[in-house]
Amino acid sequence: MKILHLIYDHINNPWVGGGGAVRCFEINKRLARKGHDITIVSGKYPEAKDYEAEGLKFRFLGNGRNYVLSVFSYAYESIKFLKRYAKEYDITVEDFAPWNPLFSKFFHKRTILQLHQKEGINIFRRYFILGIPFMIIEALYPKSYKKIITVSEESKGKFNVNAKVISNGISEELLKEKISRGEYIGYLGRIDMYHKGLDVLLDAITDIDLSVYIAGKGKDEGILREMINRKGLKDKVRLIGFVSGKDKIDFIKNALFIVMPSRYEAQGIVALEAAALGKPLIVSDIPELRYVTENGFGISFRSEDAESLRQAIEYLLKNEHLIEEMGLRGRRYAAKFTWDKIADEYEKYLYEVFEEE
Repeated sequence: MKILHLIYDHINNPWVGGGGAVRCFEINKRLARKGHDITIVSGKYPEAKDYEAEGLKFRFLGNGRNYVLSVFSYAYESIKFLKRYAKEYDITVEDFAPWNPLFSKFFHKRTILQLHQKEGINIFRRYFILGIPFMIIEALYPKSYKKIITVSEESKGKFNVNAKVISNGISEELLKEKISRGEYIGYLGRIDMYHKGLDVLLDAITDIDLSVYIAGKGKDEGILREMINRKGLKDKVRLIGFVSGKDKIDFIKNALFIVMPSRYEAQGIVALEAAALGKPLIVSDIPELRYVTENGFGISFRSEDAESLRQAIEYLLKNEHLIEEMGLRGRRYAAKFTWDKIADEYEKYLYEVFEEE
């Protein structure tokens, strides 16, 4: 099939190269190996240039001067692209974000809308009255599509749509790595203070006698550094920057456990990757991360509650036998969600949609 995939995020985007971008790359490169012709259209960021890799064609649209301009110009340019080229493809996949709906169903009859996390009231909490239009878009836009993929049952329920649930995944290579004991508390993900709850993490560790390593990139790096300095945590918190490949594997392996203090999530690829490498997790008690505690490879704390997170960290530090036990349970769980298996399920659904029309 000739597939067009539209997603603002890209794995190299310095502002928002998160889990959605990883999912897009990992699934589509496996589909390309099976002979599918795939073009991925993403938002432009500084120095972004069209390229080809892993059998995929990457195109960047919009103005990459700054994040806000990039987000909105991507929507405008993508709609123009769809109007001109959509009919050249067998199927179109649109990754939804309330900031840039693309109305792809009006340009191609075989269109799938892919949903990740629902932000809901968090949009208003972050942007106040300016966020209301985006809350309305998020509430109404997905319901106008007939073919939808969500990454979890929790996301499906929050969006209240009839959808095919296809999980995120992990590289099978992670399962071959030797489980090792780590020495620091690890955070891995986008540097977005509110979304990822990094402010909560910093408040929680002030009295914890263990180093915290933060790996990732994002639009709030300056705010994070300023907060670390203001709270007197410069000697306790180490910023690693973006990690990938072996560096990412080593970062997780060398952590004692991984913390995910997110206020909201889709499913959390980092949780699956940490589990695959035998690392327990401490996660906020949001529904999307409940699977971590339900399957016994982590513990939770009350979302947005720094004291609750501090207690959870101290609990694991005082019960070190749980770190190994939870790590082994996590590896067994993650083995069910390799990207190869996910890509096969994804391809099957694409064919179902293609053959229905």
